Amino acid sequence: MNLCVRALERAAAGAFLASSWAELYRQDPEATPYQSPSWLTGWAQQLPFTARPVVVLCEDAAGQVLAALPLVHDHEGSEVRTYALSTPMGEYVRAVGPAAEDPRVSASFARYLHDLAYQGHRVEIAGLPAAGHLARHLASSGPAASGLWRTSVTDCAEIALPLAYEAMSRSTRRDHKRRQRTWDEVAISRKVTYQRSRDSGELLSAYAVLARLHAHRWAGHTPPAGARHTPGAAHWQAVLKRCGPSTAFIATLALDGEVVAAQLCLTRNRRAYSVVPAMHPDYRDLAPGHALLRHLAQDLTCAGYEHLDLGRTAPGQHAYKNQYRPHWSQTLCAVSTPALDSRSVPDELSTRQPQQV
Repeated sequence: MNLCVRALERAAAGAFLASSWAELYRQDPEATPYQSPSWLTGWAQQLPFTARPVVVLCEDAAGQVLAALPLVHDHEGSEVRTYALSTPMGEYVRAVGPAAEDPRVSASFARYLHDLAYQGHRVEIAGLPAAGHLARHLASSGPAASGLWRTSVTDCAEIALPLAYEAMSRSTRRDHKRRQRTWDEVAISRKVTYQRSRDSGELLSAYAVLARLHAHRWAGHTPPAGARHTPGAAHWQAVLKRCGPSTAFIATLALDGEVVAAQLCLTRNRRAYSVVPAMHPDYRDLAPGHALLRHLAQDLTCAGYEHLDLGRTAPGQHAYKNQYRPHWSQTLCAVSTPALDSRSVPDELSTRQPQQV
């Protein structure tokens, strides 16, 4: 099969995201909401003036697009940094299209990234599902990739719905019951309110609350390494306005009208993906994050969801997530090594001509 890889840049990339991307997304059941056209287009519009969006297409001999990979070229001084569009906000990075997981297509994208690295780009691709073919190609120790990439992995957690409390260990069930009793006692004298945004107005209003809560939580402190990046309410609100309630919601838990925990999620089909959580530090003794997660899991179950993805796991978060019997997986971060001589690029890595696969 003859496969050709070509890159659309600037306005052409934006036009492709705005027009053709939705159909590729629809044809790919494995794609996450981090690959949705609204999410990617929203973040493309937030790029700094030094950066431009790039959509890399893998096409067959007839010109049919088999899959596409959304990237950014950022000219930082004399260096060009290439990274996945929506990084670091996007939890998962992958190509999108009907043949996105075809090993030949993944190999073509890997060769394109190899070529950029040999040309002197600093390539940083984080969030690739480690079990996927593209991650495997970049992590390969074969001759083409030898010494080219530094790789690391991050644990990710997903819980099945409904929560199977009966299958949890005795000590874990005891901890859940203890926290539930605490909230039952609080509810005797105070008003406990759980809500999930249902429309764009509620979504944007809830995000303003979540942003303030997040800022209050980390005031004077540095979030742990690997924690989700929050660039500020203005950026996020612009993206969430584009995503709307069909792709995003925010769940909140309040005491007497004061929000003590909030969680932004994206959705696709019967899966919800936690993106940004925030908890009020003054209510730490009530474990508001656990309380909100229990409400959210029950709510999503009633709404027909089958999974809640808790995303990448920063150091210190494993014990918290383990209390919900998650399925653990990993994502790969691949960073190209510097100072490669572009004259040494092997012929088989060139993507400027159609690739024979």
